[in-house]
This record gives sequence, structure tokens and C-alpha cells, in this order.
Amino acid sequence: MKHVERGLAALASLALTAALLALGASPDAAASSKPPASVPGIEYISQPGDGAQRSSNGKGAAEMPISPDNPAGTEWLNDCFGSPDAQDPDGRVYNRFQWCQEYEFKNRYYKKVDGKPVLKGTNTMRFQAAAIGYNDTRATRIFFRAKTGQVKYDGWNPLEKRTVAPNLKLEITPECVPGANQPTTATCGVGRSPAKMEWAQWSNFPDWVYWDVSSIGGKGEDQVAFQQWRLYLNGASPGYELGTERGEGPPIGIRCDSADYFSNGAKRFPHACIYTNAYPVLTYKMTENPQVGQHIRDAQDNPNSTWPKKPKDGYSKRIPGKWHVSEGLRGAPLHRVPSRNESGTIADENERWKKSACGQNGGLNPWAPHYDATTGLPPYPSGLQCDEYPFSSTDEGASDPEWDFSVRAVDATDNTSAGSKLGKFYTNDRILMFLDDFWVNVVDA
Repeated sequence: MKHVERGLAALASLALTAALLALGASPDAAASSKPPASVPGIEYISQPGDGAQRSSNGKGAAEMPISPDNPAGTEWLNDCFGSPDAQDPDGRVYNRFQWCQEYEFKNRYYKKVDGKPVLKGTNTMRFQAAAIGYNDTRATRIFFRAKTGQVKYDGWNPLEKRTVAPNLKLEITPECVPGANQPTTATCGVGRSPAKMEWAQWSNFPDWVYWDVSSIGGKGEDQVAFQQWRLYLNGASPGYELGTERGEGPPIGIRCDSADYFSNGAKRFPHACIYTNAYPVLTYKMTENPQVGQHIRDAQDNPNSTWPKKPKDGYSKRIPGKWHVSEGLRGAPLHRVPSRNESGTIADENERWKKSACGQNGGLNPWAPHYDATTGLPPYPSGLQCDEYPFSSTDEGASDPEWDFSVRAVDATDNTSAGSKLGKFYTNDRILMFLDDFWVNVVDA
């Protein structure tokens, strides 16, 4: 049986728990650069110190924008905000590189009267937050803004509602969550100090403020680090310290790495941070890859109908990798291995056994001695290509000792197109060798 030295053990998904409105101590935030002069009204405070969903196959950004909806437009952001998941305390992981949230923060202000705390009023903000992971740097950029006009002042007396409540300060920042499964060789930091404005200024400020959460170091050859960050909102103001809430969002899981085998053409992506709470799913459309798509469907849904045939009666194939999004089901996952041009011995073995299974071509068999005419693919016309599933670049490929794979002769153009999409998927969803589970889904349109 095939044995693989796993570079890293599979790690459990990071827990996303806790309520948004929680009490706690002051944050550790990294001191950083001052805001650009073109962003008035924000006071960056220098301080000492340092659920899962299916991925929609997003790309990271090498040159990070100062707005999550620029320059590509608001399509992903509007779609993300429109989901009920975005209204949860931990927001929505839109895909492996993008996250969003639309939520509410309340700050209750008290004063002492005769030695007892008395509630003076409550300020409420409806805010939006978003994040995009870099694909050439070990960082993710966090964006924040109040929804225009979505700040309310409740319970204040009429005079204080106009003169006091809007002028109180509100401080915003992301912060790294200490002890969140990080390896001791990794560190997490926030690349700008907290932003602080009056409540009324936040309400009328149209732009996004942003910070970079970055990671250094990790485990293994790919320097993998699983870490977490969370949003922190603090409305403490002089004279109203007692009872003021410290708003801590639940931890949001990220994974950063320095794997050097990701590329798109000549462009390479040697570092990245992705969001962990998303299932990577490669989707093929029957309208674009009808022959490869049908092959994968048959292999997943009716594996015993596929070639090569099992040599033993009553012994059924179990071909992994199926994702059925409409039913929320998923089969055993697939795992990427080094490709043949990267001297990957598993991929080499997969290729040899695939050729043995479909070596009959016009009566010729150039890949003996493993080919067996009673179990291998029957002769097929020249000009077609032998397609295999699971892919040769996976640990579950044709060298599987139980013959849990399938081969089929398909159109060369279809096969080449499907292979190109697989390569782009590996990069766009940052599929690490041996570590990342992923699935394959075939849809009609």
C-alpha cells in the first residue's frame, strides 16, 4: 500500500465563538504609521505592544487596495453583505481570501450618582467590516466603516443627546488573539494603531479605514501558521469609564504560509494568508467541460461502471472527492501532491498506473506490463486523451492500491481546459501540498 510522509498533520478548524459584546482588558496593538493626510478626522492612537462555508474560489491581492470594493467593483462585497451569515457575530468567510460582516455595536455610558452607576444613554453603530488576504505577503487587510447615518443615541436627555453623545470617542482596531493555536515559532501583529473618532464623525465618514494583520514564521517547509484576529471597539470617554463596554468580536481564523510552488504564468506567489473557515471546492460546468464533467460524475456517482474494472467480483470501488452542495454532503477529500515536473514520486506513480489502465490505443499497448485487457480501458480512437480521476496531482490518484480511480478517453481540448482549471484552482484557493482537503463538484450550468 502507498505510504506518504505527511509534511504537516491535519489541524482542526479554528473555533469561532464568543459574543460580540464582551468585557475585557485593554488591547495589545502594534504602533504604526500615521494616516495619510488625505484622510481627515481619524486619530490613530499609538499604543505600546505588539462555521464553515464553501469557497467561491477567490483570488488574493498582491497590491492591496485602500477599499475592499476597489478596483474590481462591489460585486463580491454586496453579495457577501447580502448573505444572512454576514449578520452573524463572526461574519461570513466569503472564500479563502475574503471575509465580510455587517453588525451592530452598542456602548452604554454610565456616571456615578451618589456612588452608584446611573445609565446616561446608549450609543449604537451599525457597521461594516471586510477583509482580503494577500497572495504575495503573509498578511490580510482588514477594512472598517460605519454605515452612513447608522449611528443612534438612545436614552440621553434631549440636551446631552445633541451636545454630549455625538462627541464621545469611539476607538476601532483589529487585534491578534493570543494563544490561538499558533506555533511558538510564529508571531502575529497589527500594522497600524487603533483609529479613533467621535461617534458623529464615524457616522458621517464615507471612507474605509484599514489595518494589515501579518504573520511571521510557522511550521514545516511551507512555514504554516494558524492564527486568529478579532475586531475590538472601545467607546471609553473621560467621565464615563464606569460600565463602558469593550466590544470584542469572535476570533476569525487565518492560515499563513510561505509555500513557493504557487504561480500564474510567470507570476509567482510565495507567501499568502487565507481564511480557514471555507471548504475549497473545484467546480466544473457541464456547459464548459462536458466530457470531463461526465467522467467525474460517473466516477463519483457510479464508480463500478468506470474503467479499470475491479479484478474481483463483488469488490466495489470507492472513489473520493465528491461535493454535493445542494445536499450539504461531501465525501472523502482529495489532497494535492507535488506535480511530475516537481519530481513528485506520487504523481509519477499515478501517471504510470493511469497509462497502464488506458494503454490500449489502436491495438497498441506502449505501457505494459501492467495493462490487462480484461480490466483496462478498451481501445479508443487516436486523437483522444486518457483522462483520470482522481487527478494525477492528488494523493488519491491512480496508484491507489485498491484501484479506486477511473480513466476515460475524452476530447483533447476538453481535457486540456479541465487541467488548466485545476491548476488555477490550486493557486486561487491556495491548496497546500498534503495539508488541505478539497472536493470536486460538477454542475449543469
